[in-house]
Amino acid sequence: MELILNLLLVVVGFLSFVPVNQLFNTQKSMKYRCLKFLVNATFAWTLLIFIERFSGNMNIVYYAHILGYPLKFLMSIFMLCTIFNYVEIKFPKWQIYILGVIFVIDYLVAITNSKTQFILKLVPEEMNSYKDLYSADHGQLFIIHLILTYAVLLVSIIFLTLFLSKHKEVKHYKVVSRTMTYSVIVVLSFNLIQLISEDISVDLTYLSLVIVTYALYQVIYRKDMIFNIRTSGRGEILSNMREMYVITDSEKRVVEISDLLKTKYEVSISLFEGKPLELLLEALQERIMFYTEYNVDGSTDSTKDHFHIREKKFTLRGMNEFGYMILLYDETQVFKLLRELNKLSNYDNMTGLHNRNFIENLIPSYAEEKNIGVISLDLNGLKANNDYLGHERGDYLLKSLADKMKEETLEYNNTEMARIGGDEFLIILRDSSQKQVEEIKEKILKACENKNILDRISVSVGVVFKEGNNLNIFDLIKEADQEMYRMKQGTSKEYSKEIVLYATNNDEYIR
Repeated sequence: MELILNLLLVVVGFLSFVPVNQLFNTQKSMKYRCLKFLVNATFAWTLLIFIERFSGNMNIVYYAHILGYPLKFLMSIFMLCTIFNYVEIKFPKWQIYILGVIFVIDYLVAITNSKTQFILKLVPEEMNSYKDLYSADHGQLFIIHLILTYAVLLVSIIFLTLFLSKHKEVKHYKVVSRTMTYSVIVVLSFNLIQLISEDISVDLTYLSLVIVTYALYQVIYRKDMIFNIRTSGRGEILSNMREMYVITDSEKRVVEISDLLKTKYEVSISLFEGKPLELLLEALQERIMFYTEYNVDGSTDSTKDHFHIREKKFTLRGMNEFGYMILLYDETQVFKLLRELNKLSNYDNMTGLHNRNFIENLIPSYAEEKNIGVISLDLNGLKANNDYLGHERGDYLLKSLADKMKEETLEYNNTEMARIGGDEFLIILRDSSQKQVEEIKEKILKACENKNILDRISVSVGVVFKEGNNLNIFDLIKEADQEMYRMKQGTSKEYSKEIVLYATNNDEYIR
């Protein structure tokens, strides 16, 4: 039995040393200050336990054992402080003063126990071995000491419970709370066994508190994603990344936001830490458009920045849980270029109208319409104007006709206009009527008419309207073109002659 206990002490002693070694380089981290005090106090108690068991001097054995009592109380204080540090709430000074005074009193009672016997009814002169310490009767302040120790632990649990009720969405806080609850149960169970058994020559409270401290070290330090990222060297790498990023836990709750993202878009980590990633993205959507594919359409907003989102799953060494890195690639300039390319492929630069490519892309959607009107327009005498009055005159007529088309269709919904050739234009009306089609034709002709030949826009127009299902848009355009050409036969030649005559009479002949 003695051999088993000694082996158990060696294992537990090693567990108490591991956190001390790992936390050695965290002096500047206030979040882990009390945890560091706790693991150091635990390791100090380990040294006292080993001195107690292996020293041959009974005075040293006695005081090594008796100093473990105030050390228990000090460890309960550090556990409470560790919880305050972890949830980033300042440990109240009045609590520090009160607990500090109690600890000093507890320490004084312990080192004077050989005279007062308030904790153990035993003096060094009566001892033959360290085992006598575990069979001695307890003094009148022993129970008070235990009550104070466990009262502090109970306060830790109550504080965590209240805090957790306000932060239910933070998964990691639940793990810490659960660990503390299990810790109190383990410590109480070990103490109960110690009280009712006289054959155990080892302090079971020591064993339980070492295990509890190691468990807290695991859930607060080892599994703290933020700290692991910052101290593993990855933090410096991430801070120098060109891309902005968000780090989340396995449930897509925000853990960390890159400094660049926080600075550029004035994001406060305190508002989103532990909250679902969707809440952060929704808040950023006022200034950012997020997308996963390069697809430029009418839904893009040129006033916003554009970010391409990519998601990568990762794990950190020493952690069983995984998380996600949400990379935000700033593709605002790329989208600007895509919009310009989209405009070039779907718009006519001269008139600002759509082009043939745009209409052809819409053709499949016309098959679903029941009432479609088509207006075909052709600018008369464009060649004569270009040849006799210059190409600037021809450009002016093209732009002017486009402007008239826009003006006269403003009050009509579901209209699509395009310049489909050199001097050919097209208007398609969805869900229209014969009356609307005729009205637009007459309005355009009237707007283009002018007695002054230089202000006149001579245009031939053909219209067609059809009702019914499965209408063939190609047939409708063909019919409108045929009507337009019939009108053109009677107007184009006469207008071209007028332009030639005007240029000749006014000496404006260029070619």
